[in-house]
Amino acid sequence: MPSPVRLVVEDPPDPDDLALLEAAVEAAAGAGDAREFAVLARDEHARMVAGVSALVWGRCCELQAMWVDPPLRGRGTARALMAAAEAEARRRGCGVVLLQAYDLVAAGLYGRLGYETVAVVEGCPDGSARRWFRKVL
Repeated sequence: MPSPVRLVVEDPPDPDDLALLEAAVEAAAGAGDAREFAVLARDEHARMVAGVSALVWGRCCELQAMWVDPPLRGRGTARALMAAAEAEARRRGCGVVLLQAYDLVAAGLYGRLGYETVAVVEGCPDGSARRWFRKVL
């Protein structure tokens, strides 16, 4: 019989514990060969002003985060980042790109870029929705 465990809510959690948790889940899923990449935009001082990060596992690319500095928004920066990330995913042999986004942050952007909504959770966060998108490359 296993010894009892104690459940503890940690706020904030230790980053090393989070890394261990993530590694354990990836190992259980067989994602040990997952590889990360990022496409970053830097200004003349080498400061990051926009970027997208991704994880490639097998033939699947999951975009983890995308951000564009407010002064660069509406100038095609997000479109350029996504095109570069998709090109890198293709170069790595991916056939599909997945991502999740909040309507509050990116309403309509991914649809305009050819992504289809595959799942929606309404009211997350309050008054908005969380969407999962897919694009076949």
